[in-house]
Amino acid sequence: MKNISRTQSLVWGGLLIVFGLMGLADSYLELTVWAWAGAMGIAGLGILVVYFSDRSEMWPLIPAYSLIMIACLLALIELNLLDDPFIPTFILGVIALPFLYVFFMDRAKWWALIPAYVLLSIGLMIPLVEYRLLQDAFVATYVLGTIALPFIVIYLRDRQNWWALIPAYVLLAVGIMVGLIETRLLSDLIIPAYIMFAIAIPFLYVYIRNPKEWWPLIPSGIMGIMGMGFLLAERSTRIVAPILVIALGVAIILRQFLRSTGSSE
Repeated sequence: MKNISRTQSLVWGGLLIVFGLMGLADSYLELTVWAWAGAMGIAGLGILVVYFSDRSEMWPLIPAYSLIMIACLLALIELNLLDDPFIPTFILGVIALPFLYVFFMDRAKWWALIPAYVLLSIGLMIPLVEYRLLQDAFVATYVLGTIALPFIVIYLRDRQNWWALIPAYVLLAVGIMVGLIETRLLSDLIIPAYIMFAIAIPFLYVYIRNPKEWWPLIPSGIMGIMGMGFLLAERSTRIVAPILVIALGVAIILRQFLRSTGSSE
């Protein structure tokens, strides 16, 4: 323990002295970015040497990694290889990388994927917004969609986890609704109509998957009728709503006809 404490004291004390001297020199000589990047890179490599000399302690990896990544960031900016919108992306990616390392070293530590995924999602969103590949109106849709994606993955990995579809569907439905409202494709009474239909769809899906269970038709029918009522009350959709009603009626008749034909054969 004494050796470890002495090593820590030498490392941290040496780093403070070096950067303190560089700060004084910068006040009079105005050190270049390359000087700071080089000092941080060398300091990070020095701490790695401390780690490899005694791997019983993991703590040196944290300051070593931080210093080396800061040095890389400064170098990339100075070489104009990293545009301003990608600077936050780089920083968030650097923070996310250790969490990914923890997961790949031990798959049982799946919790590490949560902060990694959140950081990477935000990091990707920033340049998309800056370069206008993601319009401001769809930022909320993007955020809710990225939150929904892990639930979809949980369901796809194990179909018994059907519960994951509930938050995924709610998040996606709300995200799409917000985007449509922001772009003014949804307005006035079409908004509650969308909500009613969005509530009806899961119940209708349950019935389609298992027609013997007819009870989902009750909430699905109620929500569907209410949604259709809002559509009929909206002037801009007075033509669309009757067409949807006709199409639904035709679909029901065709379904019954096909079922009767199949049973007779």
